[in-house]
Amino acid sequence: MDATRLQRRVNLLGPWLQRVFGGPTVKIGLDAGLGCPHRVGGIGPGGCVYCPPHGAGKGVGGGVAEQLDQGLATLRARAVRQGRPIPRALAYFQAYSSTNAPAEVVEPLLMSAARHPAVAGIIVSTRPDCLPAEIWEVLAAVGQRRPLWLELGLQSTSDATLKRINRGHDLACFDRAVAQAAERGVRVVAHVILGLPGEDLAQTNATARHLAGLGVWGVKLHNLMVLDGAPLARDHAAGGVVLWGQERYAEAVAQFVARLPRQMLVHRLAADPGPDRLIAPAWASDKDATLAAIADALESNRLEQGSLA
Repeated sequence: MDATRLQRRVNLLGPWLQRVFGGPTVKIGLDAGLGCPHRVGGIGPGGCVYCPPHGAGKGVGGGVAEQLDQGLATLRARAVRQGRPIPRALAYFQAYSSTNAPAEVVEPLLMSAARHPAVAGIIVSTRPDCLPAEIWEVLAAVGQRRPLWLELGLQSTSDATLKRINRGHDLACFDRAVAQAAERGVRVVAHVILGLPGEDLAQTNATARHLAGLGVWGVKLHNLMVLDGAPLARDHAAGGVVLWGQERYAEAVAQFVARLPRQMLVHRLAADPGPDRLIAPAWASDKDATLAAIADALESNRLEQGSLA
């Protein structure tokens, strides 16, 4: 019911996937093993304050080809068990920064997935400061073989906030990456966190307006969370982190999407952390309730995507 309520007011990714790929579509998370340039030794200390040691995602173990085969086997087995059609698969290079290596390393990793007959599309998650010229050529070539989009971490358009969260790049770096992607016809999805330290609704709305002006293809929203092992966990334990409540987050999302053009795809409205990783806020563990709150906020404020653009 909440999905239906949300789809009336927000241009969500799900219906687009259904139209483009002709049926159910599932992401298979992959770890290319390339680490993060913003950490000591690639996978060690450092990084953004909200990011735990293992990064934003990980594959099932082994090399990319092995991870992909295991993921596809799991999809098939689940579909057979449930008596449903086997969904189309998107190879999602999710963990850390998936372009954090020379082109001669990145290209065969991405192409191995793009050439796989069971892969319908490619998703590459990375940082805007991890995209030298030769990597752009790799992305353009992969995009010629399979539908591809690039997920770029931004989090906020405030340089003061980016410094505060130890992001390691500024807004101008992100803007340059978006311009480079546009030149090559590469779709960009911007990652944004609502509720970052020191930010209010005025700043999150400013981030929405900036992304609307840039014309990125999609946006992916996350609620700020304290995850086990992240630098933010130490500040939280010391009482130095103020986290938004569910109602305030829902209000922020409603105002954010209302400032986006209607054609921009919203890939995510709230994060869904693993229960073994989440320290706070407790409400983040119930994504269904959060989505219901967002639908309520949109309806009560008579907002929909594009209404304030």
